[in-house]
Amino acid sequence: MPVRTLCVMTTAMEVRRLFNVTQETRFHFNHWYSRRKHVVAHVMAHESVAVHRITADEVEAACRSAPRPGPTDVPEIRDWRPDFAFTHVAHHVVEALGRLPGWPEFREFCEADERARAMLWTPAREVIAEVGAAGRDALRNRVVSEFLGFLRDVYVLAVLRGHGLDVRVHPLADTVFRVDAWVERLILNTRGGRQRSEELLVHAMPPFFFADLGVGEYTQVGAAVLPARAQLDRAARRLRDVLHPV
Repeated sequence: MPVRTLCVMTTAMEVRRLFNVTQETRFHFNHWYSRRKHVVAHVMAHESVAVHRITADEVEAACRSAPRPGPTDVPEIRDWRPDFAFTHVAHHVVEALGRLPGWPEFREFCEADERARAMLWTPAREVIAEVGAAGRDALRNRVVSEFLGFLRDVYVLAVLRGHGLDVRVHPLADTVFRVDAWVERLILNTRGGRQRSEELLVHAMPPFFFADLGVGEYTQVGAAVLPARAQLDRAARRLRDVLHPV
């Protein structure tokens, strides 16, 4: 039977101490740190708390609240790179609200909240003004798609934490050290494909270990395509056996 773990806080300084330990990560971090100071200040002050309390049922409810995204076929929108990555915005919204919002509330919050407006709403209006009316639907589709991608990430986190695994996430780990999620010194590839962080952390001492969840089946929940729950449950049991052998 899945169990809930205690609420935890993960700070940027903890992430930096844990992952900024190789020549590769120091170079990568220093390059990031020297560039957009407003982004650095926000990310380094961010504390991940509420995101660790989210349940799988709450993610599924958020998925059902979102519209299905259409195509993003305007090049200026497809290639748009605002200063703040979407994960910065989504994590800020979750922590500011203290919970995971559905799509309508997420959209309203990004318009009303001063920081979220500066991170996403205002840059989005600026790019639409440059592209014209043709870009409005494409931009909406892109933001919806990224919201659904965030929900997929949080779903994996919620299921694994529901099994008692102390899985952590933080936007600094994601965007700078390329770590999707981690438990102690075990780095989890929650998104499939190649392990993004291995080339940065493979030379760390003591070593990190890298785990692929092995999810190959997916299910449609509202507008989102989520990893199959049964496969995530099996992955959680395997991880428990590795991390907490009897």
